[in-house]
Amino acid sequence: MRAADLSSFSHRGIGSAALLSLGLLFTVWLVWHEGARGIFSILQQSSWLIWLLLPAHALVIALDAMSWRWLLASVPGRPALPRLTWLALLREAVNGLLPVARVGGEFVGIRLLARMGVSLVQAAASVVVEVSLTLLSQFLFVLLGVVLLLDRAGGVKLLWEIFYAMLGALPVLALLFWLQGRVGLFHMLHTVLGRVSGGRDFSVLIGDPRQLDAEILLIYRRRWTLLWANFWQLAGLFAGAGEVWLSFLLLHRPIPVSAAVLLESLGQALRSVAFFMPSALGVQEGGFVLFGAVVGVGPELALAYSLLRRFRELALGLPLLISWYVWEGQGLRKKMVRKTRSQEEGA
Repeated sequence: MRAADLSSFSHRGIGSAALLSLGLLFTVWLVWHEGARGIFSILQQSSWLIWLLLPAHALVIALDAMSWRWLLASVPGRPALPRLTWLALLREAVNGLLPVARVGGEFVGIRLLARMGVSLVQAAASVVVEVSLTLLSQFLFVLLGVVLLLDRAGGVKLLWEIFYAMLGALPVLALLFWLQGRVGLFHMLHTVLGRVSGGRDFSVLIGDPRQLDAEILLIYRRRWTLLWANFWQLAGLFAGAGEVWLSFLLLHRPIPVSAAVLLESLGQALRSVAFFMPSALGVQEGGFVLFGAVVGVGPELALAYSLLRRFRELALGLPLLISWYVWEGQGLRKKMVRKTRSQEEGA
């Protein structure tokens, strides 16, 4: 690694650590300010039932994996749904628990999908289209959350401004899909980046952009595939709202389904906007306190729910990261064995 790269990596690490510390301090202050005793008293009422959130969340991600599998429909020997579900959960764990600005999980997904027998170009194309469809699905889901928020607090001028701003973002989404499905986005980006950087070749990072664009175009031509993939993503988002509803039920503080949809949709929007903050620490907690007030959820209950969600993220994410480490280690050992055998045969 060059000295400049090492310095850049060190600066990013320091920046991530600083943001993480800031988010942690704000979360601790918020819990203390709103009453730590009351918050942990609410959490204690759920007892061992909180472990039910792990399979519930796995089911939510399985619906996302079903969407991903549809995008791989033309790939011979595509991975089975359980393996794709594990890979989708791992992508979420990498984005949520590691300082990768919520994009590192996609690169991990491409790499491991290629190790499962899918060509690198097909793996990358499926993830690119899947992320694009996720943007569309989340946009519609968040728009529904804003509408529900307007229904409850329609007199706030700022909310109407947010609503109109979201409608104004529709042409941007349409342009993104048009560029991917008609023009060839990555070849265009490769050309622009090359000119800006003085002719530097970025194909070492993304592969041949023409091949990637061609594979993306093939996926976009399968209209029914896109519709079914989008359907399963939306199903996963609403199942996520069901997980929110279940969480409050386990806390013995049930809320209406509409309130669960509002909290999940706007919570997702906050995490996407706060991509620079590791695990959206502090942002998530403050957001749930703010939005919870609109649906009649007090600060203590909102923070108890946020901490319960953090527990689920760690209890599910850490074993997934360990399983990734083990799998990578097995792959490395197999490479070493093959290299040793080839050297022995050549001797």
